[in-house]
Amino acid sequence: MTPRIYTIGYAGWAPTALRDHVLTLGATLVDVRIAPTSKSPQWRKEALAALMGSAYVHLPSLGNRNAFTGGPVALNDPERALQPIAALLDRGPVALLCGCADPQRCHRSVAATFLAEHLGAEVIHIPAPARPARPDDQLRLPGIE
Repeated sequence: MTPRIYTIGYAGWAPTALRDHVLTLGATLVDVRIAPTSKSPQWRKEALAALMGSAYVHLPSLGNRNAFTGGPVALNDPERALQPIAALLDRGPVALLCGCADPQRCHRSVAATFLAEHLGAEVIHIPAPARPARPDDQLRLPGIE
């Protein structure tokens, strides 16, 4: 069976919903941020480690060195991540975590492609759950209240 690498951005997720989804997949959550911090405390390394337990791993080697400079994606040291990811894939799928909602605009897609090419895995991007419609989502036509 081909190993699976999922990618997931925490934007749009509640922490427990993200945990439950990742665990339902039988995956290990691999945090691929160089600096696993956030303005929202629930997405910081310590909180994620407490939430996920042994199903959480932080691999800064798959982080984007240019995350805060606006430059092009430059993975920190991706070769260094090959052995740890291969070991995790021997046990089951992995889910690469970053904060970005859109995988196409996130370095986790670059990391996933790199890992897939070197480890023979398939990549599946997990979208954020759809949020319920809100009253302010209604189309408003000018002059009609």
